[in-house]
Amino acid sequence: MKHLQRHLLVLLLALLPGVASFAGEAADSLYIFRFVQGKDAFYAPWRDNSAQLEALLTLLRAHREAILSGSIPVRVDGYCTGQAPDEENRRMAAVRSNRVKSELIGRAGVTEACFVTANHAVEYAEGVRNVVTVTLCIPADINETKEDLPDAADTDLRVVQQEQKVVQQEQKAVQQEQKAVQQEQNAVQQAQKPARQAKSEAATPEQPTPTCRKEQSLSLRTNLLYDAFLLPTLGVEWRISHSIGLKLDGSFSWWDGNHGKVQKVWLVNPEVRWYLLRDRRFYVGVSGSYGEYNIYKYLPGKLLKGDTGYQGKLWNAGVTLGYQLSLSRSFSLDFNLGLGYTRSAYDSFGMTDGVRIHRQQGGTKNFAGPTQAGISLVWTIGSNK
Repeated sequence: MKHLQRHLLVLLLALLPGVASFAGEAADSLYIFRFVQGKDAFYAPWRDNSAQLEALLTLLRAHREAILSGSIPVRVDGYCTGQAPDEENRRMAAVRSNRVKSELIGRAGVTEACFVTANHAVEYAEGVRNVVTVTLCIPADINETKEDLPDAADTDLRVVQQEQKVVQQEQKAVQQEQKAVQQEQNAVQQAQKPARQAKSEAATPEQPTPTCRKEQSLSLRTNLLYDAFLLPTLGVEWRISHSIGLKLDGSFSWWDGNHGKVQKVWLVNPEVRWYLLRDRRFYVGVSGSYGEYNIYKYLPGKLLKGDTGYQGKLWNAGVTLGYQLSLSRSFSLDFNLGLGYTRSAYDSFGMTDGVRIHRQQGGTKNFAGPTQAGISLVWTIGSNK
């Protein structure tokens, strides 16, 4: 919308002189002063500012009495973009407008009351965004006496005519650009219509609303609960889509202590997850585990029978329920609990004077219940959430 308003303003400025002359009422004189990007100083020798300034001063001096009386208003418009936010653009445009007005007040003998000032946070024309324009609306009866002006005024009129030609050329370019934009918008609308129709037909109440997560992501994780039991755990999860993730955790400890204390465990835990609901934070999964253990009096050995150690293998399979709580763009906490079937084959032993004494060989244990539990810290690499 701002782009269209800017082009309409250029069109209006270009058409005003011709319309006014045709109606026999008034003719506009337009002067353009250019500024360096990001700076508010007025450099008269820069670009064609010097010629514009001299021509404008000549015209102001020639009509100074009419300007001071208010018969000829002097409009000053500042245009600035490229700053952030828009308030900064308008502030810069206002400072530049004041720089130009100060030059005119000091050299042409006019006053601040002679000016009508407006500042805009838009481009003046396509690619022209750091300018201050000065426009004089000269009544036709005054303009008809221009033959009596000195040669400097004639030079000023020629400069104005050249500026009007430039504006007319810019106007044609704007019209061509608007036509191309309109054609592009029509093409986009035509291309989107079949897609919208197909989406409407395919939509169902269960269809999830897309989230800002990318199609694929990779995350690293550690199970803080297992870490607390001196069983360091490291895992990785690959989200192959919004709804499906593949996870693999590995746990390993190799601790020895006094009086035969030992905790040597390794465990792998693969899992396939399906993420559910709108935000894709709840999930269900299918998981399994396999590993070997040799534990005596270390955690979790202290949770087992008094002065007995166990050495053997285990495997399990079951389902997992979980929820991921977002902490930031890259980090989250993963709470999960697994339920299923576990089988363990083991030998039990005790310790006498630092020597293992076997108590049971070839023992087995089968039970249905919890297969895993976790409170995991998750780091999503590249912040793909």
